[in-house]
Amino acid sequence: MRSRLLAVAFATASLAACSSSPKGPQGVEHVLLISIDGLHQVDLDGYVAAHPTSALATLASTGVTYADARTTTPSDSFPGLLALVTGGTPRTTGVYYDDSYDRTLFPPGSDCTGSPGAEIVYDESVDVDSTQLLSGGLDASKLPRGLVGGACEPIYPHQFLKVNTIFELVRAAGGVTAWADKHYAYDLVNGPSGRGVMDLYTPEINSDPVNGGTVNGVDLTASKAACDGTTNSLPLAKVTDYTTCVPTVEAYDDVKVQALLNEIGGKTSDGLFPQAVPTVFGMNFQAVSVGQKLTPCGYTDAAGTPSACLAGALAHTDASLGRVVAELRARKLLESTLIIVSAKHGQSPVDKSTVAMEIAALGDVTDPAGFVSAGDSGYDEGTQAGGHLMTDDVGILWLQSPAHTADVVTELTTHAAAIHADALPAGTVFTSSVTSGTALAALFGDPAGSDAVAQARAPSVFIQPNAGTIYSSSSKKRAEHGGGTVDDTAVALLVSRPSIAKARVTTAVHTTQVAPTILQHLGLAPSGLQAVAAEGTASLPGL
Repeated sequence: MRSRLLAVAFATASLAACSSSPKGPQGVEHVLLISIDGLHQVDLDGYVAAHPTSALATLASTGVTYADARTTTPSDSFPGLLALVTGGTPRTTGVYYDDSYDRTLFPPGSDCTGSPGAEIVYDESVDVDSTQLLSGGLDASKLPRGLVGGACEPIYPHQFLKVNTIFELVRAAGGVTAWADKHYAYDLVNGPSGRGVMDLYTPEINSDPVNGGTVNGVDLTASKAACDGTTNSLPLAKVTDYTTCVPTVEAYDDVKVQALLNEIGGKTSDGLFPQAVPTVFGMNFQAVSVGQKLTPCGYTDAAGTPSACLAGALAHTDASLGRVVAELRARKLLESTLIIVSAKHGQSPVDKSTVAMEIAALGDVTDPAGFVSAGDSGYDEGTQAGGHLMTDDVGILWLQSPAHTADVVTELTTHAAAIHADALPAGTVFTSSVTSGTALAALFGDPAGSDAVAQARAPSVFIQPNAGTIYSSSSKKRAEHGGGTVDDTAVALLVSRPSIAKARVTTAVHTTQVAPTILQHLGLAPSGLQAVAAEGTASLPGL
């Protein structure tokens, strides 16, 4: 009963907030932010050209398309989303990956004694029960710990973030805020206050479809029957989460789409309570990303022609976006809503012929971990103060002490051919395949310097492997993200509203520019974002 009363109180407060919600000088009252994870600009251009009456084509016809937009390096979901909602890069946000390291914190279950230093994991593994779509939130016993006011406390994702978010500023200005994402750990976007998002909807993407039931009107359990071998990498019996089959992940996306429709209709994301239409809201789509990664799917050539599987994921996502736009129009909200379509990250490689993995038939790539251990005897993955190596199509290394960095770099460069890091891909932010010292500090901060965030969080070494290399032996995927290749970082970016004339901007922009653009269109000062002030992030041009 108490939870229901709290929910009603929340809904009443959100309805009252609409009387003082921010409104931009050009009549923008709502901003809808859509992240179609994995969406490259070539995907957007190709889809619009082939489907001129599609939702994406319609949005592009009254919007500005940014032909050269880049997301963060590393191109992980956490820094990619934070770029969009804080205006900052990992150097300022302090968040480099959803699986990273902090030299000042302690492992889960610790009493905060002994030498500090801990791997920081904020993914499905910190759920109360990751097998369930809605499983009760975060399990404090699985979170890293730190000294807060002298007491040893769990560190929640929002506490880990070092700067504020658009959600916090909009809410402080009287607006209503909502966001939907894939893990409970996206508590991150609440910002340091912990209160930025009034309606945070985070169904677990790594839960089992068998346990899904019907949620938001979507029959999740039945979606598994559509996995026919052309849309999934694993045998049907092993399709135990939504990311291993395109039809299941499309159904998962549908649950969040219905959350948006509920919010546009004046309800909370679950449809249970009244709520003012959010000032800033949105979601991330996962179907395209999964369609790029799964072994039977991806692209058919280096030009980015989608396979049937990926084409289906693109079409489903476009149709879903069309439903959202139609609802805005039906509610007479389309004219007053700025719609931004982008991506947290791209996916690499587009050209599947370049794939190299830790599989004999695919190049027999050597995991760099052994060479890290050879260079630093203190490196001991998974132990307190032992350092951490995060690998996807990238290798990011945090050493607890900088003393052995040079020795580790020597080991890695000596064995560059074995780890497939001897041919730097074009278009990265790096000048060498293995970067450390002053060159890396210029990008990410100096772990041996005076800045407290960099001391705690900045990586010691960044391995940018050859194009197509993935540090994995997984049989289910042939693409990944996290690195700095063009395929990883060159993402779609489209800003649309019926009153905007169609345009195409070819100058380089960054997804960090989305956050100040959102605030500017709502009549709020972009300088209120701490990352924008620190990095001097400009709003997007051409609007």
